[in-house]
Amino acid sequence: MKHRVLENKVPEITALFWVSKLISTMLGESASDFSSQIFGQQNQSLGELFTVGWSLSLFLIFLYLQMRADKYQPIFYWNSVGLLAVFGTFSADTLKSLTGLHYAETTLILFVLMLGFFIAWYVTTKDLSIHHITSRIKEAFYWLTVAATFMLGTAAGDWFATARTGGYNVDPTGLGWGFLNTGLILGAVFLAILAYRAYFRPKENSFIEIATFWFAYILTRPVGASFADYFGYNFDKGILGNQWMTVIGLGLFTIAVITLSKRNQGDLQIAHK
Repeated sequence: MKHRVLENKVPEITALFWVSKLISTMLGESASDFSSQIFGQQNQSLGELFTVGWSLSLFLIFLYLQMRADKYQPIFYWNSVGLLAVFGTFSADTLKSLTGLHYAETTLILFVLMLGFFIAWYVTTKDLSIHHITSRIKEAFYWLTVAATFMLGTAAGDWFATARTGGYNVDPTGLGWGFLNTGLILGAVFLAILAYRAYFRPKENSFIEIATFWFAYILTRPVGASFADYFGYNFDKGILGNQWMTVIGLGLFTIAVITLSKRNQGDLQIAHK
């Protein structure tokens, strides 16, 4: 069965790509927490239903538009990413709460799930390129993998940050790094990977090039979310809160998407000359 060949459906991997991805994870964490708490602690379940309702609905709409498009459209791609950041947060948290598993266990489960998507992607298409998504089937596996990385990054970030005793959210397997330390330590690892990619320039679509991309992609989730939680809950006694972190995140995300859209439009004009 032949699959329709499309123009490339994913953005170029640049510094602006990584900045936008980090912003989306910060926004996703703050927006998810703010939305879940909007009806108060006594109505937490209602808030969670509300959050999954609007985030999943909007994500499916933008993903549909993204899948229907014949080429990369920043507004569809990045809104899908931003909304998945909200829904991915909720999904990982829900997995833990429904199963009663610990963060170390949910992290392992989601890691295996992600590996399963990679294997299915390669077996089906014989291609794991992160630069050239040119068919519907490749794009479907790409987004399944992206979703898994969001959930994995959420679980891993909580595992690193959560303490084993004390506080309202504890976990027997938690490493107790705290929000700020988790963001700083994993952020350093993230920057080291980007430095490696920039300096050594691994061959496009080689194992190391694909592996370092996805490792960095996973790390954007706990890095962005940890800083969002630190500034939302801990900084200056939580003066910003989730509500202001959501507003800040929306502002930065809007600027990023507009910038990416203008750059993409400029690239298309140059290509057509």
